[in-house]
Amino acid sequence: MKSELVVQFKGHEVNNKKLIEIAKEIWKSEGNKVKDLLTLELYYKPEESRCYYVFNGKCSENSFFEV
Repeated sequence: MKSELVVQFKGHEVNNKKLIEIAKEIWKSEGNKVKDLLTLELYYKPEESRCYYVFNGKCSENSFFEV
């Protein structure tokens, strides 16, 4: 089964694939390898245009990116 989640809010559209791609790039930019990313949790808040992420069960107050 192929699936995709698309969130539309006030004329803005974001899909889950794009959010995952951005999060993985952040992980790699911090000097990590993709193979070491065991779990990824994403919390998209369209009213803030932000996506909060949790890598391997860990995050900080700055663990978000603008969408």
